[in-house]
Amino acid sequence: MSASLGPRFQAVLASAWISKREAAKYVQEYVKRVQKADPKATADPLPFAPPIQVQVLDIAPHAAYEPLDAINGGEDSLFHVRNKQNLSFGVSDGVGGWNESGIDPSIFSRTLTAYSTSIAQEAFLLHDSDEIDPRDIIRRAFAGMRMDSVPAYGSATALAMNLSLASGRLRTAQLGDSTYAILDSKQQARFVSAEQQHRFNMPFQLTIPPLNDEKTEAGGSPFYRPRTRDDEMRRLIDEDEFADLAAVGFDTPLDARSDAHTMHHGDVVVAATDGLFDNVRVDEVEKLAERFMQAIHKTTATALPPGSEDARPVAVADLFGGLAYSVAAQAVANYIQDDLRSPFAERAKLAGYSFTGGKPDDVTVMLAWVRETAKVEAEEKIATMSAKL
Repeated sequence: MSASLGPRFQAVLASAWISKREAAKYVQEYVKRVQKADPKATADPLPFAPPIQVQVLDIAPHAAYEPLDAINGGEDSLFHVRNKQNLSFGVSDGVGGWNESGIDPSIFSRTLTAYSTSIAQEAFLLHDSDEIDPRDIIRRAFAGMRMDSVPAYGSATALAMNLSLASGRLRTAQLGDSTYAILDSKQQARFVSAEQQHRFNMPFQLTIPPLNDEKTEAGGSPFYRPRTRDDEMRRLIDEDEFADLAAVGFDTPLDARSDAHTMHHGDVVVAATDGLFDNVRVDEVEKLAERFMQAIHKTTATALPPGSEDARPVAVADLFGGLAYSVAAQAVANYIQDDLRSPFAERAKLAGYSFTGGKPDDVTVMLAWVRETAKVEAEEKIATMSAKL
């Protein structure tokens, strides 16, 4: 029997997140430092560096990898998981309005991403190159939450994606206003997904209403993971068509919008909750990506001195993580500006509302830099050969 071929594609996955609460705390302290600073002491402004969490992973053959099923991102959460030649990832944004009813929406979003991780991880794939359908991830994750009757009440948007490392195809499923963009190798957006809204500021969302005035106060269980299932439970999950929810007007996973894209060497996927694209224009993301990706390309092209340890992979990971950090930091910097013509303000105006400035929110960003394995290996050989000349 011949050995299976390795993946044609690989990726670098960078995630960055910060809660609205942590951002507000930092901004208050930052403003105090600015007010206390002596303007005559230095001409350089104080650096704006909110405490954004960053994770960078090399999704490549033989690279160490651990899945992530939830984060402490305020009401936001994210997930990523590998299954054979698939990288599945996505974000979820808990609907904050439930706080007024004593419901902690972060439990719902984190539980949804935890179930999504399990569904993708356990998906049956006959061949290494078989692809996972992200719409199935959302559908089965939500059905599983209902099956287990976990007390994760409230609502959340959902964005699930699957990158086939065999074919380079990116499949997406989007429910609500967590959206994504695809930047080409020149850091120009070649696709930007549209929000899925019923009306202004009313996104599509998955909902599990509380029973008998039950509450899930903050400080309770952070989230729930799936229970062990037998074949009968899996069958019932697959047969759930959410008719009870649709009958009373709730959105269901069947309302998710699906799409597919052919990815090319050097493309970057930018997936995020609305905390990003409500406050940052796509052209701002493009400019940040251009700056960091140019630095990355310069680093990878640097000749490796003979006999020295190759520090380029670490430098590349730091730079790509820096891009994710900077994109999230730009959202925070923008939403504290009262006079900013933010994307959210522009949409409010089109809907007939008077609104200026940014929209404070949790911010969660996932970046996937897609590369062809053969081209990466060729670039590494060229850099090594240049060092010997």
